[in-house]
Amino acid sequence: MQLNRQVEVSRPAAEAFRYLADFENAAEWDPGIAEASKLTEGPVRVGSEYDIVALFRGKRQRFRYTVTELDEGRRRIVLAGDGEKATSVDTIVVEPAGEGSRITYTAEIKLKGLRRIAEPLLKPMLAKTANEGMAGLKATLDRPAQASAGPTSTG
Repeated sequence: MQLNRQVEVSRPAAEAFRYLADFENAAEWDPGIAEASKLTEGPVRVGSEYDIVALFRGKRQRFRYTVTELDEGRRRIVLAGDGEKATSVDTIVVEPAGEGSRITYTAEIKLKGLRRIAEPLLKPMLAKTANEGMAGLKATLDRPAQASAGPTSTG
């Protein structure tokens, strides 16, 4: 099942992309993420890995995310997540929009095994989670850079 969301934020596109490309920041803006930690050293690059603990229906679901594509020029990153009960391919694209930016977030989620038959029933709950995540992202990236844990224009 695919979830697509867009949000406009006041941060410039380059700054917003730097922040989003480091998926460790997901726990700061997404209330559906309990924990996020980068497992690889150095700057974000293809092959960078993250340990993500998502909250869904009150349960903690652990995923290992790997950056599979990174195009800084086009401000596009693709991450593949693998968990015990599901997989997810998340694509994030950041484009200039006025003085700020437009973020398009697409998640392609597939439940594993027999759980797949429940996908249509879970889609409304996942859509709600996606909406909450986008609201959190907007709130985080609309804060002045000095007040946010996010990137600054000098970073």
